[in-house]
Amino acid sequence: MIGRSFKFEEFGYEVEIGKFAQQADGAVWMKKGGTIVLATVVSAPSKDFSGFLQLSLEYRELMSSAGKIPGSYHRREGKSADREVLISRLIDRSIRPLFPENYFDQVQVVVTTYSVDKENAPQTLALTAASLALSISKIPFLEPVAIIEIARVDGEWIYTPTHSQTLSSDVRLLIAGTSEGITMVEGASNEISEHDFVEVMFKAHLAIKRSIDWQLQIQKEINVAKQPPTDTYNIASWHSLAQDFLTRELVISVYSEDKVIRSARLDELKKQFSELHVVAIDAGKIPKAVIDYVFDSVLKVKITELIIAQGARIDSRAFDEVRKIAVEVGLLPSVHGSSLFTRGRTQALVSATLGGGQDEQRLETIMPPNPLEDGSFMLHYNFLPFSVGEVKFMRGPGRREVGHGHLAASSFRYMLPDKEKFPYTIRLIADILESDGSTSMATVCGSTMSLMHAGVPLKKMVSGIAMGMLKNSDGEFRILSDISGFEDQFGLMDFKVAGTEGGITAIQMDIKYKGGLTREIFEKALEQARIGRMHIMGEMQKVMRQPNPLSELVPKVVSFKINPEKIGAIIGTGGKIIREIIEQTGTTIDVEQDGLVKIFGGPDSKLEAAVRWVKTLAGQLTIGEIFEGKVRRIADFGVFVELVPGLDGLLHVSNIPREMQRTYARDLHINQDILVQVLDFDESNGRVSLKMITKT
Repeated sequence: MIGRSFKFEEFGYEVEIGKFAQQADGAVWMKKGGTIVLATVVSAPSKDFSGFLQLSLEYRELMSSAGKIPGSYHRREGKSADREVLISRLIDRSIRPLFPENYFDQVQVVVTTYSVDKENAPQTLALTAASLALSISKIPFLEPVAIIEIARVDGEWIYTPTHSQTLSSDVRLLIAGTSEGITMVEGASNEISEHDFVEVMFKAHLAIKRSIDWQLQIQKEINVAKQPPTDTYNIASWHSLAQDFLTRELVISVYSEDKVIRSARLDELKKQFSELHVVAIDAGKIPKAVIDYVFDSVLKVKITELIIAQGARIDSRAFDEVRKIAVEVGLLPSVHGSSLFTRGRTQALVSATLGGGQDEQRLETIMPPNPLEDGSFMLHYNFLPFSVGEVKFMRGPGRREVGHGHLAASSFRYMLPDKEKFPYTIRLIADILESDGSTSMATVCGSTMSLMHAGVPLKKMVSGIAMGMLKNSDGEFRILSDISGFEDQFGLMDFKVAGTEGGITAIQMDIKYKGGLTREIFEKALEQARIGRMHIMGEMQKVMRQPNPLSELVPKVVSFKINPEKIGAIIGTGGKIIREIIEQTGTTIDVEQDGLVKIFGGPDSKLEAAVRWVKTLAGQLTIGEIFEGKVRRIADFGVFVELVPGLDGLLHVSNIPREMQRTYARDLHINQDILVQVLDFDESNGRVSLKMITKT
């Protein structure tokens, strides 16, 4: 293919096709400003029938793209960082619904950021490049998808903002869609209203459609023929057999309020269907995996039709009904804060730990950091295999866990107390002990209660809910509040909304079919979600409405500002002085570049001594202040007294008691403790004048 170049002036995109990675099925080199990504796609036939699209998506950020060398021991990129995982999931969720339902080949999408400037973040470029690479390939990708980022800065909405503008925004949204409607939303905000959210989203869709038209024009010019999916096993005929087997009575038999009973009945029905066709399976005419896939596909349609016709869900709930909620706090007596949030058969145990600045997570990124994501707030979500009655290896957090934890953490981004007023590092651990849908939103609710139990002064309480959607063959749709795990599997939408009584603080939405959501569906889903969130909030408030006082287990903290020019005096040569303060007082001390000092001390620490020591070194002395100092040097004109290690003052002979003025050189000795009072302090040169006080 001869290299071709294309531009999309509205978004500032420049594309080259046919020059890079020509052995891939599709490759797009995309640039905006100084940011460049390469997206490649390759497909391969599956060795065995999987029953699902085998899509793997890898997004990589090379540290060299920002002129950096990785800080790891090996000095090379290793396991994907959380940011890479989150962008991979964002792209995956946007493109996965846009493959044919019966397409089961292996597809690998690799997007690499090779260059990045400080103003053009790569995530929107990455998704657009991936969509375009699929569109110009032989892979049967149904239609392009486009994405736009939106930020609200000083009350004004900015479409395609620069990175620096997003850092000063109080709402940041990523919205993806097809020509038909919105397909993916993700973002965090400082209490945006449902009305404003819908308004800005559908204005964004107009720009999304223009980006899709541009991609379609490129696809037409490149003109690569699409390979239709192959139906090796004549799945359509097996669908008819499953249709006949799954009578209305059998589908109704699955209905149960209990997840375990429901799962057992489903397994039994699937077993019966397989046994009807065991001859074909044993003869190798069709794999059992195909039988299971067909059964599940038909069951989803039949259950959807039945639920909408009957007006009741599979667990007998109304469409807007939230499952029973139970909330407890203080289960873990030695932990700073703890809670247990149970909703139906979903249960999250959340613990909160408060620490000092040295406990912050150190972040390495190719983009200038967001001050609201500085590593001082961490939420670690763990999905434990026993929560769904399974046996699995526990190898650490996977992509799903990273994504769910990030969504829950985003809910609190604007609700955490200001760092100057509450300078603690906060870590939350959310262990999912039982799962039947919406564990990320259970994590949000449990985290609110755990933070309040620990004494964190949240600006407002946050609750969350997961919504779903059903649509029958006549086009009727129903919005489901608080979806169960089974409803998540056969539903067409996964819509998670977290927020306060004042508005939305975090949102994530995906759809599972080709198309997009209309304004009517969004408005209904958001209003139903708001009502559900407020119900859940009310259940939480029955247990706690205000944060506790800080526990005695939590380290006490004192923060104050000093002159930044005095930081060197506190640190000392090679850190000698600050290490001595920490060792002698049993505290932890953080000194920021702007002169903000935070001193943390547990029950056994000498917190007040550390505060006085640092303030003294910083020159924050008060005339008349009394110290117990040490004699360090005796001279003809007086005595040099160490007020604190690192700062001496002069006790002039005239300020020694009259009866000792002739004999002080004999009466005083080196390292002797004496009481002195500050007479004067010259901040320009650091000189301290002292007066000796006789002990009584």
